[in-house]
Amino acid sequence: MIRRLLNPDYDLAHAFCAQNPALNLYFLGNLESLGLETDYCQFWGSFDENTGDLNGVLNRYMDGWNIADGPGCDYAGFGIVVDEHPAGAARLQDNTRHAESFLPYLTRYRPVDEVVEYLCELDPAAFSPTAYTWRTKRATMDDYDALCAFYADAGTMARTPRGVERPLLHGRVFVTEIAGDIVSSVLTNAETQTAAMIGGVYTPPEHRGHGYAAAAMTALCASLLDDELRPVLYYHHPAAGTIYRRLGFTDLGLWKAVRLETCDQKQEVL
Repeated sequence: MIRRLLNPDYDLAHAFCAQNPALNLYFLGNLESLGLETDYCQFWGSFDENTGDLNGVLNRYMDGWNIADGPGCDYAGFGIVVDEHPAGAARLQDNTRHAESFLPYLTRYRPVDEVVEYLCELDPAAFSPTAYTWRTKRATMDDYDALCAFYADAGTMARTPRGVERPLLHGRVFVTEIAGDIVSSVLTNAETQTAAMIGGVYTPPEHRGHGYAAAAMTALCASLLDDELRPVLYYHHPAAGTIYRRLGFTDLGLWKAVRLETCDQKQEVL
């Protein structure tokens, strides 16, 4: 059985997603910051027909979708929700644990691009910081204009002004500076009561190879651990993985993000 989850279901949904806090960090972040009844962030639950137990949660954030599943999850029912929702579906975090993929249950959408990265986390006991001479600091809204310019030409890490403002106001951003200029930056995309998803790790090509990113990452991780939040991140490039493992991160598995289009979209364009 599938039904929309509302604020009275908060504890139930939170407990289910908290069983795997690293993989479901975005779920927990959305739940804790937005609740279950905003117009742009909604949740649905899959319930066992016999016991009534919750065995899956589906989350929509604007036109992005995410699924947390357990044994017996009604993937087909969730697929109908996505297919029929008027907000559409442009992005999917396809990180199911009890099915190979959620994609076969979508009939209106198909994947056009898929990125598979490594998901890892930092246990506080494994944190191995290195001292750097570079100046690092936690950025504030005073750094907003400089960060907007920094991320405007950041390739796949590019962020809109709103995407810069949000972590400054509701998360944390750490930068490395040389002669007053930002040469590397890292931030949190989501923070929960127990963990934080790190992202936005970027150093312009001309500044790479000096340890600037490692310095900013070290400062951010120290800040999170001081607040008893476990750092979590996903990465693609082996060089980045080397930096993270030196800090004490360990791989948890794979993280798959999919860009979607409607099945008739290509024909409409032609």
